[in-house]
Amino acid sequence: MRLTHSPNAPILLAMPMDETKRQAQATMLQNRLRKNARHRLRQAAHQGIEAVRLYDRDIPELPLAIDWYAGRLYVAGFQREDEQQSDPDFVAQMASAAAELLQVPQDQVFLRHRQRQKGANQYTAQSQRDPRSRFTVLESGLKFWVDLSTYLDTGLFLHHRITRSLVEAEAAGRDFLNLFAYTGSFTVYAIRGGARTTTTVDLSRTYLNWALDNVKLNGLQGPAHRFLQGDARAFAEDAATRTPCYDLVVVDPPTFSNSKRMEGTFDVIRDHVPLLQDILKATRPGGVVYFSNNSKHFRLSPEAVLGCQVEDITDKTTPPDFQSRRPHRCWRIVKPK
Repeated sequence: MRLTHSPNAPILLAMPMDETKRQAQATMLQNRLRKNARHRLRQAAHQGIEAVRLYDRDIPELPLAIDWYAGRLYVAGFQREDEQQSDPDFVAQMASAAAELLQVPQDQVFLRHRQRQKGANQYTAQSQRDPRSRFTVLESGLKFWVDLSTYLDTGLFLHHRITRSLVEAEAAGRDFLNLFAYTGSFTVYAIRGGARTTTTVDLSRTYLNWALDNVKLNGLQGPAHRFLQGDARAFAEDAATRTPCYDLVVVDPPTFSNSKRMEGTFDVIRDHVPLLQDILKATRPGGVVYFSNNSKHFRLSPEAVLGCQVEDITDKTTPPDFQSRRPHRCWRIVKPK
């Protein structure tokens, strides 16, 4: 894609009081985007990836994340420490500057104002569905539905694309469990990798249906693949009381949840020890558990993984377009034989 910048072209959706400052910010953003996009879009195209992060708060003065989704832009503004929310005018103006540089029509730019989230707000609809915002993107030969406007997140966590490929590489002939499955992208990779069976568990019926849609989109559905709505923590507790039946597990819980559909609350720092202990009881000897979360303050307790081989694979699972900020922590846990 050819990147252009016309110094005479309008780049602001609304004229701020300090026009000079906003023009300077827009220019800074375009200069950084030009550098990032040229390399990242070329590399992504070579790898068959249509969704990639182009900018991630690279410049402190410009607290934005800008993602490319198959020719569309998803622009998220982050609230500053001294603000109650991100500045909608600022986000819109910077999004317009990004769209101009990348030659993306304004009606293909989707804005999100990120605030500190807790509980059910993370998983419920944030706005009315825009028909333009739901479409499919390609990732390493697989297709996924995304939605850039209706929910807080888009349906595909871009920072886990390497983790997904690692799961696929270990899936052949294994019984796979995907807890806190969201829209089931790990399940899609596991099935393509040759998993014997898959079990996909999420509290949200909306996301579980989305996961099934992703599996169907790739022609991978079948009776060996179950989709269960329910509290993943309760599922793990019950599975721990039965004969171990999983060889490969992905556990990617939210930092915090207080959904009305679950008993009590879930806090990954507080609750990860019993959660992982239960999951390991449900895992066969020699089985592998991939455990990840995005809490900045998380520390894996040795008590959660007693006797297991544990490797912190965060660096290995962080894609190049997320290197500037660690988007998650990830461990590969092997249960002893």
